[in-house]
Amino acid sequence: MNEAEKQRILATYSERLKKYGYSPRTLGWPKGRHRLRYFILLSHWPLAGTEILDFGCGFGDMYAYCREQGLEMDYEGMDINPDLIAEGLQQHPSARLFVHDALRDGLPRDYDYVFSSGVHNTKLEDNWSFIEASFELFNRHARRGFAVNFLSDKVDYPLEHAYHANPGQIVEMAYRFSNRITLRNDYMPFEFTLFVDKNETFDPEIAVYDEFRRSL
Repeated sequence: MNEAEKQRILATYSERLKKYGYSPRTLGWPKGRHRLRYFILLSHWPLAGTEILDFGCGFGDMYAYCREQGLEMDYEGMDINPDLIAEGLQQHPSARLFVHDALRDGLPRDYDYVFSSGVHNTKLEDNWSFIEASFELFNRHARRGFAVNFLSDKVDYPLEHAYHANPGQIVEMAYRFSNRITLRNDYMPFEFTLFVDKNETFDPEIAVYDEFRRSL
């Protein structure tokens, strides 16, 4: 993402905030399905007691969802837009939300898991480089794994303003970081979530991941 694109995206979200206020529409979720996206992202791993980063957190609504669901974890949310973070702190004063450009400046610490919802849906001049850079960042700072959702290109009518990813290409790239990949395209017809699990420990004699050995 170049600087001009970054400023355009920052301005777009800030203008939406002025228009809609604290609303899913400000974040580009007019149909209100963000809670389902959180459910899918957070359902793959046992998260109790873990440290997680919500990359591109917007208002930090994932934090509120975790609390509603009784998910006890150490949550941090990060976004490049200071207006969204300021509003998020008003709505969720106990959340740890901060303004940071991680793709430019890196991350100051590691987490067990990194989650990213909706960040890769904006059409850019070079979406693929942005995806590669973000996956490399997540891999460096996620001890156990990371999960990202996308709009799929398996649609009848792609949105002109949005980036629709090819699931097969995303999976192929994810294999750079782990052989343990899960793709879910069973919860919405035109979106998918990719999970990259960094726990690849297995007995080479039987080639089964450790937690599945009891099923033999």
